[in-house]
Amino acid sequence: MDDVLTPFEAESYVDQLRAFEIKNVGSSKWLQQHEFLEKLNVQMHINAGNETDEFVLEHLVSYEKIPVLIHELIATEVWKERVYPELKKLDFAQKSTMTPYMCFYHEATIISLLEAVLYHKDAVEACGDSVLDLAEYCVMQLVWLCSIEPPKYVKPDPKAQIDMVGTELLEDQIKTLPFEIAVKATAIIRYLTDNVATLPLSTLTRMLNVHDLPCLVAPLISSPPWTRVGKDGKPEKFYDSAWNTVEDSDRMRVTRTEAQAWLTMYNLIQDPECARKYEYTSHNKNQILKIRGHFNEVLIDQLPVLGTLRRTIEELAVMEPPPPTSSVVVEQLPEIKVQLEKINSTKWKAIAEYQVRKVFVADEATMQAQAKRLAETYNLDVLESLLPEDPKCGKCGEPAVLRCSKCRNEWYCRRQCQVEDWKVHKKMCKVICENEPKIQEASD
Repeated sequence: MDDVLTPFEAESYVDQLRAFEIKNVGSSKWLQQHEFLEKLNVQMHINAGNETDEFVLEHLVSYEKIPVLIHELIATEVWKERVYPELKKLDFAQKSTMTPYMCFYHEATIISLLEAVLYHKDAVEACGDSVLDLAEYCVMQLVWLCSIEPPKYVKPDPKAQIDMVGTELLEDQIKTLPFEIAVKATAIIRYLTDNVATLPLSTLTRMLNVHDLPCLVAPLISSPPWTRVGKDGKPEKFYDSAWNTVEDSDRMRVTRTEAQAWLTMYNLIQDPECARKYEYTSHNKNQILKIRGHFNEVLIDQLPVLGTLRRTIEELAVMEPPPPTSSVVVEQLPEIKVQLEKINSTKWKAIAEYQVRKVFVADEATMQAQAKRLAETYNLDVLESLLPEDPKCGKCGEPAVLRCSKCRNEWYCRRQCQVEDWKVHKKMCKVICENEPKIQEASD
């Protein structure tokens, strides 16, 4: 798989990363940074997949930009929670959902990049004090995962989607993002617990005894939200950012998503520092013991370290755990979200009104410029090679075998779907085709 960035381009992009104010979410400069992050994210995954020099990671660490990523992740969450409800009242997406969608997708892009880089110990260390804010964000994602049922399979209804406009269309477009983001947050929690020795003591204490992280992870093992009944009643599991049908021969195979939960629990129970700090009660002990019935030989063959966890859980069932080691810890609190909400506490409505006037401008020229920018950002052939599943029809959602011969961006299952979708697809097709020579020239 070919690189999308050279090391020098990646260094330039990383050097330019900065924290934005909430009111500038969606602005032209913010969108430019989103482009940088998207390309850095794709390149990071290419490097990881090819096992080549991970220069994106090196630049993020050396330029001390991982705290910036964490700030932008949380700022997007605050925008989503505080500003978006005010924007909905102003019907801000009536003419175009392009920029609003990118504001939501920004959160997914950043957490995907963080998931890739935080696999490495030096990236966790480079988080600095921001690791507390990141841990808080991820823990809240786990709380949400524990509170939901697995998303049900819904057969695509292209006709209904075509009739959607404005906020209704936007919310249909973003409906899968929260689950995908929460799954990536689970992986980040695992990487943080892999590196307990590098975490500030206050961060570890807060995860263990304020949020009771073992109690949050246990339900993800005993009642996993990433397993469901899918199309035609067949079981499905969520991994590689998509729901995948599980064949009978693969039902006992541990997916990457499932492994993240198991390995997090292993770290929390087996790590000596966690064992010293964790405060057992009858309630959390009983919650943790619920995973006993989910151990089996096939699981341990795939993740041998769980054999040790299994023995520890069995011992926990018949004896009282030792009390935590007492120590004085100066409690630190997450600051980024608190500060953003404090600064803007009386401004949410004003920010929404400003963004309607200055950011989410739905005139034809602005939409054309944004479409061109997106066409230049997303190198379709590279992104396609990263997809874990076969393409789906842009009209009905079924597996696709035909491709738009002009832009080569959209897929269809049959000629009829392509003809019916042309009215919707032709504008974007035209923009992509017009900008293809520029993209090729830039890549050369």
